[in-house]
Amino acid sequence: MAGSDGSGRVVALAGGGTGGHVYPALAMAEALQRLGHRVVYLGDAGRLEGRVVPAKGLTFIPLTAPQFPRAGLVAKLRFALALLGSIGAARRALRAHKVDLVLGVGGYISAPPVLAAWTLGLPSAVHEANVTPGLANRLCARVTDQVFLTYAETAGRLPGKAPRAVVGCPVNRRVLEGDASAAVLRYGLPRAAPMVLVVGGSLGAATINALGLALLALRRSGAGPAFELVIVSGPTYEAALRAEAGPLQPGEALVGYEDRMPDAYAAASLVVARAGSSTLAELCAVGVPSVLVPSPNVTDNHQEGNARGLEAAGAARVVLERGMDAAAEAQAIAALVNDPAALAGMAKAARGLARLDTADQVAATVDGLLRR
Repeated sequence: MAGSDGSGRVVALAGGGTGGHVYPALAMAEALQRLGHRVVYLGDAGRLEGRVVPAKGLTFIPLTAPQFPRAGLVAKLRFALALLGSIGAARRALRAHKVDLVLGVGGYISAPPVLAAWTLGLPSAVHEANVTPGLANRLCARVTDQVFLTYAETAGRLPGKAPRAVVGCPVNRRVLEGDASAAVLRYGLPRAAPMVLVVGGSLGAATINALGLALLALRRSGAGPAFELVIVSGPTYEAALRAEAGPLQPGEALVGYEDRMPDAYAAASLVVARAGSSTLAELCAVGVPSVLVPSPNVTDNHQEGNARGLEAAGAARVVLERGMDAAAEAQAIAALVNDPAALAGMAKAARGLARLDTADQVAATVDGLLRR
């Protein structure tokens, strides 16, 4: 436990479900550890955090929590009872690990630990990664001591009186240490043309993969400008995508999951991706131009809101999934990746949006809460 100066305390991170919650949380965890605090992580063992967090050497505390039902009185009553059970489990975990503060990072699993901290009289904070806040953070903002925001316009969309700090989305600085040569070697690319990296996030995305297949068909037809192509399909989609793609040709690579994304970014001339806040923060940090296809299957269409900010700055092109013609879009992507002047302007705009000190800012504020 801590001394009177507030150092060396135990901070519990809570949340997850997707890389957009988990990877910023890991960046914050490292920043907190640099200040001398011990970090534990509460999350769903069956989701991404259950695999990624223990591999980073952090103490992982499995927790279950209900997802809020959109309709039905009976379903909402069941949700309330299940939430109370989850809060009780979180209270026991916080006590067992002598946690001093809880930092919620979003996702439904983050709500019980933050609410448990409130019932125990422990300080807490939440980080909202998106323009439109998720349900968990909308609930927790009412009782937390500090709200961290990626976007200033989110401030008015959250209830409660906790102080708001616009800090951006935490990025691990190792994203800047990518080795393009290592990626080229791993993917077996001849490097005879610029590379397009197609990635649907840690879980994959069917629409992004369909665009990847359209790009494969285009480059094999020889009808457009030359480019090389790497598709990160997501583990669930890999087998089906390989079957549909057929034998890969020189200058083509397909992987289910990429745990060395900094290398992939370093090798890419253009990235085609969803528009989760974590992905956008990484793209800006490394200064890579992008074509963004926001997921429409998210709360209040927040990915489009995220993406439009990059588009307005000139760092990205936004393509909406509804009505998208994959073949036509593949042509446009091939033309863009072969336009050095356009890519240079987009890269400069992306770097201008980068915020590399976010995790340290969050850690410093959390440190201040612990010193009260």
